[in-house]
Amino acid sequence: MGPAGHIKSIKIGAGGVIDSVAFAYVFEGTTYETLRHGGSGGGLNAACNVLLPSKLQIKFFDEEYLNAISGCIGEYDGTPCISQLTFTTNMGTLPVDEGKIAGFYGRAGTYLIAIGAYLKPN
Repeated sequence: MGPAGHIKSIKIGAGGVIDSVAFAYVFEGTTYETLRHGGSGGGLNAACNVLLPSKLQIKFFDEEYLNAISGCIGEYDGTPCISQLTFTTNMGTLPVDEGKIAGFYGRAGTYLIAIGAYLKPN
């Protein structure tokens, strides 16, 4: 996925680590959903409980946008992967001087291995 107009939601599959991510975004007035990037692990519970394997969907307001992403790298079954992700928006507690996240890129196998962000000016 390249840069998008506005990220509407993020779906995260997780258990012991981040298994997968998928995004919904708006480009030129049309909403698109990406394929799942990563493996099929992480449950599909209707209500997310962070202590259990889960599938979580984060939805954003129309005026809300991502301005930071951070995480931790871990290892699961001998495979390096992302073990934690944190997303911050313009409505969050951390200020950002300029820019917003407009899309993502990365690598995935059975688990999410790497993730990066495309930035665009406000």
